[in-house]
Amino acid sequence: MKLARDDLSQHGRNQEQAASLPSPSWRAALLIAGIVFAAALFGHLTRPLGFLSTFWPANALLMGVMVRNPGWAGPPGWAGAAAGYLAADFAMGGGLGMTLWLTAGNLTNASVGYLLFQRVAGMDRRLERPQSLLFLLLIAFAAAGSAAAVGSGCLVVYFGQSPMQAFEFFLTSEFSSNLVVLPMVLTAPPLAELAKRLGAHTAPPTWPKALLPAVILLASILIATTLGGSSAIAIPVPAILWCALSYGVFPTALLTFGLGLWQSTVLLSALTPGTAEYAAALTSHRFGVALFSLGPIMVAAINAARSRLLRELDLAANQDVLTRTLSRRAFLARSEAALARNLTENRPVALLMLDVDRFKLINDEHGHAIGDEVLVSLTEQISALLRRDDLFGRIGGEEFAVLLSGLPQPAALALAERLRDGCAQLRVPIEGHEPLAITVSIGLVWGPARPGSSLQHLLKQADAALYRAKRAGRDRVVEETLRAA
Repeated sequence: MKLARDDLSQHGRNQEQAASLPSPSWRAALLIAGIVFAAALFGHLTRPLGFLSTFWPANALLMGVMVRNPGWAGPPGWAGAAAGYLAADFAMGGGLGMTLWLTAGNLTNASVGYLLFQRVAGMDRRLERPQSLLFLLLIAFAAAGSAAAVGSGCLVVYFGQSPMQAFEFFLTSEFSSNLVVLPMVLTAPPLAELAKRLGAHTAPPTWPKALLPAVILLASILIATTLGGSSAIAIPVPAILWCALSYGVFPTALLTFGLGLWQSTVLLSALTPGTAEYAAALTSHRFGVALFSLGPIMVAAINAARSRLLRELDLAANQDVLTRTLSRRAFLARSEAALARNLTENRPVALLMLDVDRFKLINDEHGHAIGDEVLVSLTEQISALLRRDDLFGRIGGEEFAVLLSGLPQPAALALAERLRDGCAQLRVPIEGHEPLAITVSIGLVWGPARPGSSLQHLLKQADAALYRAKRAGRDRVVEETLRAA
């Protein structure tokens, strides 16, 4: 292990880059129009004859796209969205008055949700904390309520529904779509990062185990579809919760979207439009789908937060805060284990002790901030030259240690010389001064792992070699052969 770099700071960074995009050009407006048109056309295809759609993802998708790309949320972007809605409605034979009215309601849902999301922290927009789900719930409901207030009158005028029935229909449609679609859009990683994640799981032995929860979820959906009835919506619950515990927030959101799509289309096909019970059953079902979708996302968010906390605790315990190398305690513990393995496998070991030359003078003349920069630059350079399994730790102050396993003596000595030379090539910029040159002295002890050769014995020998290098003029490697304890 070389530098134990903390990758946790990367959470959400790529997603936030979209916020710096310029105001939408005609290309962005066309892209938004295309997204809205395709999603709205899909929604139209789910509607029973003579009724509105049973699942309408376009508004939530538009809201999520605008939240992820605030630079697009200008007049051209919203104009493109309106054009997408109108084109989809006219393509399906909608009348002018009804189309304009419903489009106003659709845009209200997306725009109100977008404005409310701008008032929460970036990590909550990315659903990175369990409490982020509360913001999602409230914003989804507020946006749906606003859309219902604007668009439900259309159902009264054109479909003959009562005002209360129309408001409930519009509210539950928007609310359920928001909670099913938004988590998937808000947590989706950039395509490059997604490809990288998939590439990290290409080893065939990992796939069957990794896919098992998703396969069980699919099987439970097929069983629920076959059985039908009011309890069908609950049959996939254990499987989707298993998925939430097994995968990250985005994969869970993706699976929850698929589950919500099934619940909002296939299961609803058993209801007969026009019956007295249809409106009440539809309202109840949509509320159930909306609140159901929060459960798996919440479980995944809590599990992800717990995993991040454990990683942070592990890094705090095992990583040097400044240089990100192994801490002294972690280096000693892991080196003891590596030494035992080398003894079992009859492999040689090499221990390097490195010390920055004249480091006290650097601190005295340039200050501790420059001294810290020197240490960070050195550790980055050294880490780049080490193998993946080499152990690299900060023993104290400006002194570091490296444990190499399985290298023959010439290769260990050559690596030590490369480390010394690489550090000598570094130049640390100092404002108002010439760049600072750095050198290190290295003590190297090499030999076959022997019974009774403890890590402390290796450290003592390497430390003695290091001080010989210092006395011989610094910026050099002094080697010793491992002696019996």
